[in-house]
Amino acid sequence: MNNYKKLLFFIEEEERNFQHLIRAMQALSEYFPLDDTFFSKLTDEQIDILDRFIFRFTKTVDSIGKRLFPELLNVLGERDEDMFFRDMLNRLEKIGILNRVEDWNSYRERRNSLTHEYPEPDSAKTAMLLDAYEKSFELFTLFERIKTLLAQKTDIVMAAYSPPDVSTLPHATMTEKM
Repeated sequence: MNNYKKLLFFIEEEERNFQHLIRAMQALSEYFPLDDTFFSKLTDEQIDILDRFIFRFTKTVDSIGKRLFPELLNVLGERDEDMFFRDMLNRLEKIGILNRVEDWNSYRERRNSLTHEYPEPDSAKTAMLLDAYEKSFELFTLFERIKTLLAQKTDIVMAAYSPPDVSTLPHATMTEKM
């Protein structure tokens, strides 16, 4: 069991990250549907909510990629010492954690587009925000897939944990231009 201590710590960390992410998504969804002018008329409260969502989305993507994935592969005996990240993604796809390597790359691309200031029109910023919101649902599914695989392939006993209830969260919407 001692071999699993680090992995269990990272899983608990992700559970907390997802709880925070869900709260940020709930707050953001209060403003749905968004339109092309969303970014041009932000209030201080909306900026705080937006910052919280971006931070939580970024933190979740980063911690899964930098901490959870490598340790998961270690525990499953699927990681070589000098393995490049791309090779880890390929291995995760092979064992069924990722549907496609490109999926993970899309999370990273969205993370990068949200955390760096690019001179984008408001409509593009709104589309990126809504895409990250939708990708959050995919991250919940990915995390559940990790825990299911661990339960099947190891003797890890997960602490009592209820998966995040995302059923009450609306999916991202944007008003159409007339």
